[in-house]
Amino acid sequence: MLFPAHITDIVCHVIQSADRQIRTELQHGYIASENDYTSNLTGTIRRQINGAGHPGLQAQSLVLKPGVERKVGADACIIFANRSEFKVGIFEAKWPRLSTHTDSWDAVQASLGQSHFDSQLDRQSAWLAHFAVWEMFYLEHPFTLQPQGLPDHSSACFWHADVYAVSGQRIRTGRWRDHELLRLGPVHDIEHIAREICACRAGVAMAGSDYAGAVTQFPDTPAGALVIRFDDERDPASWG
Repeated sequence: MLFPAHITDIVCHVIQSADRQIRTELQHGYIASENDYTSNLTGTIRRQINGAGHPGLQAQSLVLKPGVERKVGADACIIFANRSEFKVGIFEAKWPRLSTHTDSWDAVQASLGQSHFDSQLDRQSAWLAHFAVWEMFYLEHPFTLQPQGLPDHSSACFWHADVYAVSGQRIRTGRWRDHELLRLGPVHDIEHIAREICACRAGVAMAGSDYAGAVTQFPDTPAGALVIRFDDERDPASWG
């Protein structure tokens, strides 16, 4: 495991609480876009972790690609680290606006003649041997009033592998429709995603602390990351 059990609980609770808070702001019209949601989400996680003041636990924003403005690829990167190793989580964010729009969150990419979302999934598949990758759909609905099967209080998260399996079976010359999204599964909240990573059931642990080197070896990865680190001199095997 990356962290002791009580640190994992703290980190996962903060991440879930942050997503709940930003979903509330989205409900009230305070969030302008997918990028705005993502920026507020990672910023809230950082502030809450640092504000809690737990010894050895800290979060910081890290520039991975100085001077690079992201145009394609995934939306955000969260790195979970201890003194000796780390794991990289990367997600693509979508705001499908299910309460006000119909089939508006994807489009056919003219240069490829296929769904833009399918092409994003293709690029992400190259990272699966190294990173934990998921797709995250933001929901503007009041709590419990979202479409059936989606989380009551947070965003809807799907592991990349589950979405990619569906992508491989659809006609890719057409854009994704809302009914395809609503049939995806299994659906998770972000706390589940974070807990699987921290418990080493998702992603790959990498030795050291060269976070930028690990991420930037691949094209289309985010230009920045949120690093959540727990620094403890004890042997991780003693954490229990």
